[in-house]
Amino acid sequence: MKKVLFLVRSAPYGSAAIPESVRACLGFGTMPLEVSYVLTDDATWVLLPDHQPEPIGGNDALALIGNLSDLGVRLYVDEAALAARGLTAGADAPEFVALPPDGIADLVAGADAVLTY
Repeated sequence: MKKVLFLVRSAPYGSAAIPESVRACLGFGTMPLEVSYVLTDDATWVLLPDHQPEPIGGNDALALIGNLSDLGVRLYVDEAALAARGLTAGADAPEFVALPPDGIADLVAGADAVLTY
C-alpha cells in the first residue's frame, strides 16, 4: 500500500496551512492509502491547551486535525519540537503519538509522497 505523509511545520494560526493540510488529508484519507499526519516545528503549538481562535475569526485547529483520526489517518507529533516549546502531548490530544526525531525521519524516509505545509 502506498504511504502518504503530511508534514506540517507552520503555526496553527496566521496562515491557512493547517486547514488546507487537513482538507487535503481528508481527501487522501478516503483513498486506499496509508496516510500519516505529523506536527513538527511551530505546528506543535496546536497542542497548547485552551485555544481561543474565535476573536481572530479562526477555527479550532486541534479539532480540525482530530477529525482525521476518524478516517484512520495516523497522527504523530515531534517530541523534540514539543520539548523545545515546553509542551507535552497530553489529555487534550490523546490521538497523537509522540515520536523522537529519528522516528519522524523514519516516517519521512518510508513515505512514497511527502506533502509539507
